[in-house]
Amino acid sequence: MANTKNIDALFAPRNVALVGASDKNWSARVWENLQRFGYAGGVFPINPNRDSIWGTRCYPAIEALPEAADHLALFVPADQSLDILEQGARAGVRSATLYAAGFGEGGDARGLARARRLKRIVDEYGIVATGPNCMGLASGLSNFCTIPDEQLEPPARGCVAVLTQSGMLVQTLSRGLSDAGLTLSFIVSCGNQTVLTFADYIDRLADEPELRVIACYIESVIDGPRFLAAAEKARRNGKSVLVVKSGESEAARAATLAHTGALAGSIAVFDAFAREAGIVRFDNIEDLVEAAAFLAKTDRPAGPGVAVMTNSGAIRSMATDAADRFGLQLAKLSAETRTKITAALPDADVTNPFDCKRTLKSEEYIACIDALHADPAVDVLLLAEELPRAPGIERKIRNMKALDDWAGASRRKPVALFSPLSLRETPYMRELHEAFPRLPMLRDLGKSLRTVGRIAAFTPSGARASGAPNTPPAIAAALRARAQTLREPAALNEVDSKQLLAAYGIATPREEVVATAAQAVEAARRIGFPVVLKGVSSAVPHKTDAGLVLLGLGDAAAVETGVGLIQQRCAALGASLEGVLVAQQVSEGVEMVLGLHRDAEMGPVVMAGLGGVWLELFKDVAFAPPVLDKDQARAAIMATKAARLLEGYRGSTPCDIDALCEAMVAVGRIAQDLGDALEALDVNPLKVTPDGVVALDALLVLRPPDDQPA
Repeated sequence: MANTKNIDALFAPRNVALVGASDKNWSARVWENLQRFGYAGGVFPINPNRDSIWGTRCYPAIEALPEAADHLALFVPADQSLDILEQGARAGVRSATLYAAGFGEGGDARGLARARRLKRIVDEYGIVATGPNCMGLASGLSNFCTIPDEQLEPPARGCVAVLTQSGMLVQTLSRGLSDAGLTLSFIVSCGNQTVLTFADYIDRLADEPELRVIACYIESVIDGPRFLAAAEKARRNGKSVLVVKSGESEAARAATLAHTGALAGSIAVFDAFAREAGIVRFDNIEDLVEAAAFLAKTDRPAGPGVAVMTNSGAIRSMATDAADRFGLQLAKLSAETRTKITAALPDADVTNPFDCKRTLKSEEYIACIDALHADPAVDVLLLAEELPRAPGIERKIRNMKALDDWAGASRRKPVALFSPLSLRETPYMRELHEAFPRLPMLRDLGKSLRTVGRIAAFTPSGARASGAPNTPPAIAAALRARAQTLREPAALNEVDSKQLLAAYGIATPREEVVATAAQAVEAARRIGFPVVLKGVSSAVPHKTDAGLVLLGLGDAAAVETGVGLIQQRCAALGASLEGVLVAQQVSEGVEMVLGLHRDAEMGPVVMAGLGGVWLELFKDVAFAPPVLDKDQARAAIMATKAARLLEGYRGSTPCDIDALCEAMVAVGRIAQDLGDALEALDVNPLKVTPDGVVALDALLVLRPPDDQPA
């Protein structure tokens, strides 16, 4: 994606005007930081009630400055901020920091009106701004800073950037990363993203040559496709986007016509898209800091296989337990690897984790690491090593120096040290971080293994699938046209929904739609008993809940009685009965669910998992982007517990997983072809048999156009 916004006007402004300068607000701290960091541009306090402040001249207004203002730091209320921003924009201001809240964060009408005015100003004049409702930014490009934190370390050209939606966490996260020995190049409190979004910042930072890590705290993603494209650009350019994501809302999924939407957790959906874009999500800030310390000095592992080396039997046992607890995949070492290690250490008992039993000489140490590194099953090496607190343990230092040199060789798999416990670091320990620039030093056994395991688990599955090249079937165009006429979401009945599935190659049972009991009996005889009866009604999307599904009807009398019962129940609901579906009863196989849901942040997402009556009870589902291939579909399916049933659990006949993968890819194509016309799709249950798949039920929900008249 090409970024047309001049974010460098924000990161390296020619000067800054502190509007509303006062000892009673954040402006004094910002002034002090600009002096402390050595910002070379002009810094001009503005307050019409002061002639001087902080030992320097104070100006009454923007037009009184000795040079044209370039950046406005607005320490004034929301409405006043907008007035001054527009005044400055006319005079050539290029960027701003808007600290004030009140721009629609709570959905209030006045705040939303302010947000619209802000958008109009920045769009008309081409201004870039961080905020509103933020705590500013700091940039190593120019030593510029509008963050009012007197404990903030000076930004400098380095390998880590911080983006956070929370004002408080910009300070917490920055301090945590600095304490881990990392130099921060960019620190941005993004605020409510009215002007610049995470996508804008990541897209710009992806071009920063020295940067390796972009660490983010995100509450909401604005424009999911652009955000993912920016993250993919960062990955291509050798940067890792690390995220702590919060803000999932039950309310966003409460009102839905399809089960898929109610079951789709925004974090699970985010993970499905994030993994393919190269983003790694963490559950907490502590793990995010640890991951940044790892990836600032080494590369992402190419796969999940981890080798652990220690000189302690206790650490080996604890590492084994931690690997199991955190789902870490301990690599199974080859016979060749074991032979190489035994040649270097004849008394070694080579397992993974590997206990070498003592502090080794450097040549022994590197020989063991060489052997582990050469094993095809190993993707990353973790070495237990407590950092010396003071000079004097020379063998450890020699080993660390040898390992840092080793890590500097080309095409090395990632390697890191981890200490058994997180300890307060001494000045000497901090010196070691700088002395060995290619050697990540992680803290705490459990946290280290959990963090590296998370990074490995979020390794993309490979090259992303491209969009469907085939011409969409005619029914897709018809449904898009139908959606254009809607004023609110509308569910199709089962028959119409299954016609769409059939057009995409997803099989359905032998079935017929009838109007009378006599016709139902004739249809049942043609299909073959036992049969299923279903009431067809667009007004009743969930037929089973309404009692409009009757199973196992074995003769004509049962069918005749069943039709009458469905007619009575539909009438009691006040719903129009559009017909009765007589269907073949498919008993064998595993009941799965396939679905599509329109996530508020990521857009359409494919869901697959255990279906039928177990869907809402177990919620054993996995998610994937709609543009996917069979390998990606299989990876999603195998992540569910239902995979064990499909493979043949306790002697049962294995089911056709390939056919299920093909159906999942087809459902993704439906999402691509229907585009904005799609609200949701449920295929539940989808029976997976040894010979293929059969969609026993389906529900498609169309959505109205976004730009329909009020």
